[in-house]
Amino acid sequence: MIPPDQEIYEVEKRIAERRHRVEAVARQSGRAAVKTLTSPWTLAGAAVLGFLVAGGIQRRHHHHAHVDPQTRKAAKAGGVASVALAAATWLIKSQFGSPVAMAQFFLSKVKKQPPQPVRASPRGDRAAATTRR
Repeated sequence: MIPPDQEIYEVEKRIAERRHRVEAVARQSGRAAVKTLTSPWTLAGAAVLGFLVAGGIQRRHHHHAHVDPQTRKAAKAGGVASVALAAATWLIKSQFGSPVAMAQFFLSKVKKQPPQPVRASPRGDRAAATTRR
């Protein structure tokens, strides 16, 4: 028969190992999802689909009130600006990981210091589960 303390220790150890495996799978799945969703092909496909849907809606509702040309020009500029902002955000995330990491990189260039390493996960500083013997 196993002493109760030893059995509790082994059960806690198994629970900690399973929790770490689940967290690792969750991080890997999250990275794969973000990589897939931020790929240039996915973004281009979403943009094309958006333009097709907007064009279909515009043709269907074309007989409504006339839109001022200045308003139409402003709407087009807003659309182009939003696509440009999405592209810039994607570029920042792919190169630096986050806007904060980009800011730290540029600050290190200005201060002539080597850039700080970027943590892969905000949970990377969590302590490993430990059990007492």
